[in-house]
Amino acid sequence: MNQKTKKTALPKRLVSTVLAAVMVMASYIPAEASFVTTSVSSLPVSSNEAYVTASINTASGTRTYNVFNQFRFGRNRKDYIPAHGCAVCSLTTVLSGYKSRYATYTPNTTRFVLEKAVFGKSAWKKNYSKSINGQMPVTLYGISRILKKCGIRNKYVSSFSSDNKVYKVLTSHLRKGEAVVIETNNRRQKNGRISSSYDSKWARSRHTMVLLGLTENGNVIVADSANRDWAGGSQRIKLASLKDLIAHMVPHSPSGKSLYYNGSKCYSGYILVNP
Repeated sequence: MNQKTKKTALPKRLVSTVLAAVMVMASYIPAEASFVTTSVSSLPVSSNEAYVTASINTASGTRTYNVFNQFRFGRNRKDYIPAHGCAVCSLTTVLSGYKSRYATYTPNTTRFVLEKAVFGKSAWKKNYSKSINGQMPVTLYGISRILKKCGIRNKYVSSFSSDNKVYKVLTSHLRKGEAVVIETNNRRQKNGRISSSYDSKWARSRHTMVLLGLTENGNVIVADSANRDWAGGSQRIKLASLKDLIAHMVPHSPSGKSLYYNGSKCYSGYILVNP
């Protein structure tokens, strides 16, 4: 081997070694980097059932949720769950998907067992000893507390002022197939500024829902306990653009940490489940 050959042989070996190392490193790219979607054809089409099950693809496998019809958990629409139960229905949906021990829970089970156990009998009784109209839904802060107590990691973000930033955060989370709990309003908002015009597309007053993941065409899979005329026969699972949902979210509310709605303290923002 001449001197020129010796000089070029070592770099080739080095290049081969580097390429091999890159291939090994690529095999360790974390699952979070993947873009997980769920096919629209696999989602339930429903209207009147008490609940449906929805299987959502995640970065670590499939997660199955129970999605409840709040109007089927009471004697009439004036009972607590039909009238005020969107938040506890959403909480029970998340519980069913993330912990198998809660897969048989109904919204009423969550309300009478978990709320009482986590918040304490005094706070629970203070809310539910009132008339039906005075019994308030659990807040996002309260939902976050219960999820943590049940061993489900989550991050509660109480306010936002940039639609673009929250869009990026929620998109990144939903692409992993992880759930987001949101609070919607009967007013649209843009970058934290709430419009004075009434818009009841996602809420007649305030409404809690769960975003389960994304479809192959980028729509958000929404678990909704309420019925909307515009949704036709697909009520429990609705599909929507994330930008439209953000435009209807509650961006901020007065400070404080109330377990149940307290006047305007509906506790805005969102919850990232399993962040």
